[in-house]
Amino acid sequence: MIAKSYKECMEKLLKELESEFMAVIADPKLDKKRKNLLTKPLVTQKQILLNTLEALEMVERRADEEQTS
Repeated sequence: MIAKSYKECMEKLLKELESEFMAVIADPKLDKKRKNLLTKPLVTQKQILLNTLEALEMVERRADEEQTS
């Protein structure tokens, strides 16, 4: 169940990224260009975390399949 602990950690990180993202979007002092510059890395980080989580889940499923075979 290694993926479960990673999943909990990544979900926490995703929530933090979403909070950062919303803070940037809600900042009235920033223009559209600056908001884009600040949010693009956050979106990329989120996608990396989602891809990593998906890969961990696939590895775990594969290990479970091999154990039952």
